[in-house]
Amino acid sequence: MFENRKIEWERQGRGQGTYHCRRCGEALFSAQQKFDSKTGFPSFWAHLGENVQQQLLTTYGRERIQLLCHRCGLHLGHLFQDERTPSRVRYCINTDAVQCQKEG
Repeated sequence: MFENRKIEWERQGRGQGTYHCRRCGEALFSAQQKFDSKTGFPSFWAHLGENVQQQLLTTYGRERIQLLCHRCGLHLGHLFQDERTPSRVRYCINTDAVQCQKEG
């Protein structure tokens, strides 16, 4: 569905700072790995360290991977295959689950 939407990589990864879990403050994503996936959700192509836990969901008659904060268990969003990214995956994140803390 979104795989055909072109990502303008020359305009991506210019942000500064780190995206943290809104509940516990754990660092989850680098602003430099954020990109506009044309989905309307904040999207990243990688996460920081072991701070994002993946859990298989089999609800609504389909399988998908749920993303959780490893420290507090907050639902962050879902992980999708996306051949357009350097890692070949897209972390599709709920806007209300994270907050950006600027560096410096």
